[in-house]
Amino acid sequence: LREKHLTLDITRRLRTLLEREGFTVVMTREGDQFIPLSGRAGLANRLHADLFVSIHVNANTNGHVSGAEVYYPRESVVAPSAQWPPYLSSSEIGVPSAVVKQVLWDLVLRRTRAQSSQLASAIASTLQQGLRVPSKVKAARFVVLREVWMPAVLVEVGYVSNYQESQRLNTPSYREAAAQAIASGIISYIRSIGAEHI
Repeated sequence: LREKHLTLDITRRLRTLLEREGFTVVMTREGDQFIPLSGRAGLANRLHADLFVSIHVNANTNGHVSGAEVYYPRESVVAPSAQWPPYLSSSEIGVPSAVVKQVLWDLVLRRTRAQSSQLASAIASTLQQGLRVPSKVKAARFVVLREVWMPAVLVEVGYVSNYQESQRLNTPSYREAAAQAIASGIISYIRSIGAEHI
């Protein structure tokens, strides 16, 4: 089994489900191509997306590890090479130091980080119910989470290294169930914040 094939199939199914509900969905890839991690985040930022959801399948050297995991961005140190937050330039700042840049990014991302955590919890809950697998919420500093300006999550649907999960992931019905569970979590989150369409 190849992660890229499983995740593209799940994501296409997810797109169909969300579009049926009236949401606009943009994919970072439509076929078998590699998009650099920063490129994925950059696309979402350029489009001013409302949410960023990255779908993956996990692996572990321990074949007994199983279940779904949903990650949201944890606080991280801004690299010296990082850009200024959106809609802000260094010329607008009295003393454009690295400390000032970090403080401004923390202010910009604090709200989206809390929203990301909410979104992650909603998806983890629906994955646990829909797939009947343990589902954990975790904070991480993945590139695709720390470089986007909107609520963002990274969903690990299961472990391809676990025999039982790999057998389930290999079936279209399970991938459809995964897409439905993720869609339910996204829709639940959107309703919880009072949004109609995004």
